Amino acid sequence: MKSPEYALGLTAGIICALIILVIVWKINKKTMKGKFDERQELVRGRGYKYACFTLLILLTADLLAEAYGFFEATAFTREIAVFFMILAGAMVYAVYCIKNDSYFGVGTDTRTYRAVMWILIVCQLINAVSGLGEGALINGKLDFGTVSSLLLAAALTVIMLALYIRKRNEGADEADDEVDA
Repeated sequence: MKSPEYALGLTAGIICALIILVIVWKINKKTMKGKFDERQELVRGRGYKYACFTLLILLTADLLAEAYGFFEATAFTREIAVFFMILAGAMVYAVYCIKNDSYFGVGTDTRTYRAVMWILIVCQLINAVSGLGEGALINGKLDFGTVSSLLLAAALTVIMLALYIRKRNEGADEADDEVDA
């Protein structure tokens, strides 16, 4: 059983994250003027479908892991597994949409988005390193705060790498078009 302080801290963290999400959404609404075309909307719908199937598969694996006592036999907790499932679904959606040029609307300036993502990655890494300094194991189980910070930093890094690869490939395509012309 987790302590009341832990539950209160987790609740406060979720509320803070939601407030930050709303603020970023409001800022993006004003600064990111791009609109999604019909093709992008279809791709985004497919991305949601793949993310949903990813979550269903991982939820099934989680149920099997729980049934076979995986969480009692290892240092992993159910909370870490659930957080990983959420991140995996979000990453599948993001990477699929980025790969198919549907993550941002047409004509969107992504500098603010990328800057916020890098700030989040750095903050999560700092949080994880400080957690590792205090010890990542509590009663033989991995500390959720430390591991969740590492997982979130890894997920955001994967998304940023996908954006970088997409941007690099677009640059190569434009260079090929100039040579052909």
